[in-house]
Amino acid sequence: MSKKQAFWLGIDCGGTYLKAGLYDAEGHEHGIVRQALQTMSPLPGYAERDMHQLWQHCAATIAGLLQRAGISGEQIKGVGISAQGKGLFLLDKQDRPLGNAILSSDRRALNIVQRWQRDRIPERLYPVTRQTLWTGHPASLLRWVKENDPQRYAQIGCVMMGHDYLRWCLTGVKGCEESNISESNLYNMSTGQYDPCLTQWLGIGEVDSALPPL
Repeated sequence: MSKKQAFWLGIDCGGTYLKAGLYDAEGHEHGIVRQALQTMSPLPGYAERDMHQLWQHCAATIAGLLQRAGISGEQIKGVGISAQGKGLFLLDKQDRPLGNAILSSDRRALNIVQRWQRDRIPERLYPVTRQTLWTGHPASLLRWVKENDPQRYAQIGCVMMGHDYLRWCLTGVKGCEESNISESNLYNMSTGQYDPCLTQWLGIGEVDSALPPL
């Protein structure tokens, strides 16, 4: 295989596996490597993932794919990342993983969502976000952290989802894609921006400065 040939890397971080695929300019596949991911459930309804371990698995999967294909990292011209949406991946104010990631299948915020429903918060949110409230949304999980782990909440430096975290690990750049953040209940569908009214309604206005650039 030519050392000058260009390739594109695809990464998919799902609920049970992380996969990496290699493709040429014509879209031909040149290999796929996947690795099982561990989901931890320390209490009923909890679904967590070790953020350090996730990045280690991702790096090892990419390295294994390149080695198997016999190409170097310099030949990669672009990277695409998809991941299980929603959930909550937090960095602290020193850009270190802040506890385990909470996955979208987690149900610990059920009582909070039910309380919001009784208070008719969804009726206020929907015209702005076009989203209902769900236990696995970043907004619901942030409120849970605020109420149940205030020390952790006070240390939040950046709010991310899975694909944002992996992109940050790969590039050092913080950011969030609109197609994903639009499902978070933190995003105004009309303005295409974060809306501080939403975080105020949800009682998590302290995180406004920790939301990553769109």
